Amino acid sequence: MTALRLPALRLNHLLAAAAIFAAALAAWPWLFPPLPAIRPLAAAPESRPPAAPTALAPLSGYTAIVEHPLFSPSRRPPATASAGLGPSIESRYRLLGVVATGPKRKAFVAEGARHVEVTVGDTLDGWTISDIGKDRVHLTSPAGEAALKLAPSAGEPAKKP
Repeated sequence: MTALRLPALRLNHLLAAAAIFAAALAAWPWLFPPLPAIRPLAAAPESRPPAAPTALAPLSGYTAIVEHPLFSPSRRPPATASAGLGPSIESRYRLLGVVATGPKRKAFVAEGARHVEVTVGDTLDGWTISDIGKDRVHLTSPAGEAALKLAPSAGEPAKKP
């Protein structure tokens, strides 16, 4: 019986096999992309009412903001004429700021050293607060209408209407 003899492996055959293996390994991600991970279906979100806005803090919690305005370069309140001497409400009161939490709005107004917290419907020396905007408070009375506007801080240019 004659023995079947295989040809001797040569270096060229080994290098060719290594090159084919490297090419197949490099092409593997494009030929067979990984399967996406199977995730369980998420439960439908529960329908719940929107969270109620939190109550606004009292005026005493904002004294540091009034005494050291955030957007004033000097961190000092603006130097204005003494409020309280003029006959009109605009000259007596100064709007310090407005706080809005959801639909609720509060305005902080100063008359000299006295600070007052007002909301829509409150009265201020016979004037009724009719609306609180983001930078002004509208007041009405039998004498007419008035608006307290938020004054720009020192060093800030006045906004054009």
